[in-house]
Amino acid sequence: MKRLFWSSLLIKLVLAAFIPIFADEAYYWVWSHHLQLSYFDHPPMVAWLFLLGHFLEPYANCVRFPAVILGQATFALWLLIMSEILPQDELRSERLWCFALLFLFSPFLGAGSIIVTPDIPLLFFWSLAIYVFLRLERDPRGFNYLALGAVLGLCFCSKYNAVLFVPPIFLYLIFERRWREVNWKYVPLTILAGLLFCAPVLIWNYQHNFISFRFQLHHGFHNHAYKPSWAFEYVFTQIGLLFPLIVWAALRAKLPRAARILIYFGWFPFAFFFFSALKSHVEANWTIVGYPAILALAVFYPRIRAFTRIYVAVFGAALIAAIIVMFVPNLRKLSGHVMNAYQYELLAKKLKPYHPLFTQTHQWAAALNYITKKPVYMLRGIDRPDFYDFIPQSKPTGDHFYLLTEPNERMPDWMSKDHWTWHLINIAIPPKFQLLEATRQ
Repeated sequence: MKRLFWSSLLIKLVLAAFIPIFADEAYYWVWSHHLQLSYFDHPPMVAWLFLLGHFLEPYANCVRFPAVILGQATFALWLLIMSEILPQDELRSERLWCFALLFLFSPFLGAGSIIVTPDIPLLFFWSLAIYVFLRLERDPRGFNYLALGAVLGLCFCSKYNAVLFVPPIFLYLIFERRWREVNWKYVPLTILAGLLFCAPVLIWNYQHNFISFRFQLHHGFHNHAYKPSWAFEYVFTQIGLLFPLIVWAALRAKLPRAARILIYFGWFPFAFFFFSALKSHVEANWTIVGYPAILALAVFYPRIRAFTRIYVAVFGAALIAAIIVMFVPNLRKLSGHVMNAYQYELLAKKLKPYHPLFTQTHQWAAALNYITKKPVYMLRGIDRPDFYDFIPQSKPTGDHFYLLTEPNERMPDWMSKDHWTWHLINIAIPPKFQLLEATRQ
């Protein structure tokens, strides 16, 4: 198992160094160069991870390394969790190996952990909280209650999905009749530690009229153009990413008492976002915290060894195909995300003489900023609110700038009020872009 752990980490680090930085990653990297207590889109933990990698920026894309290592630490945590819940029988070693392979070949938990997003620290601290809770059940000392609160606070500093940790705890205590085992005099320690360790997010939101909390609630539960197909899309996407045989195995597994906690931490996130999908579109990765527990449930199914072989073959082939598409130039057009990542590099060369440069979207600004290591900002008010609207650099201070937009994009109202005029620059760039020169008298 140690050899599998270290060899998989080495493969991840090599791939992380040479796979191009995607636009969303670049956006979080920009945060790390504009440190705040929190951010409009997400809490600050992902920016702190990029901050740890700043000294690696001259070396390919090694700035990802701290996050990749933390993602591998999540794998280590789940090996510890499995060691806690697996029975001491003749199937223990086989089940542990099956879980390790399921985890490493999962699209989100394996190769997906190379791409730096808030999901990486979220999953680490969520998993650490489960491990601490298991220890707390055996040793209900005040320190363990304090540690649980601290870890949950850091989990909330990673992504707002951390709030979903609390309902499974209550469901587990109620339906497994563990309520009386809680040492209630120490629960206030958990609450206080949680509030203390997530204080940066609370303070930032208080300073900004809780705008981030309100945005996330609206983003996840409200949409004026609801589509009934969203719920079906959600279900089939999750089954596909988990893998149908694994879903079947998790549902049919016969669990020892120590493993029943996995039911609540595995299925609750999927149930929660199913109801969310009845109101709004749900992104595939929002359920990521439930994936390790579902995989862990599946290893208790009698035929899991055969299922694991099929799972590894399918997702292993998909991973190899993705790597080939990534590194073979003629195949990159098969994936829009891959093509965009390389397209930004070409765009950066074309736009090098044009400064100061602003863009229509935060993704464009961040990607160009990362590639050139020169300031590029999204123009304030041209798109939905995001991080750039909270920094003064998003509004030009001089009488001249360049703007990268899509054709026929509406300009912010303040440009007309401030007497800005603009004209098109004739430059050979992809047709989805146009470059404008803006001036004012």
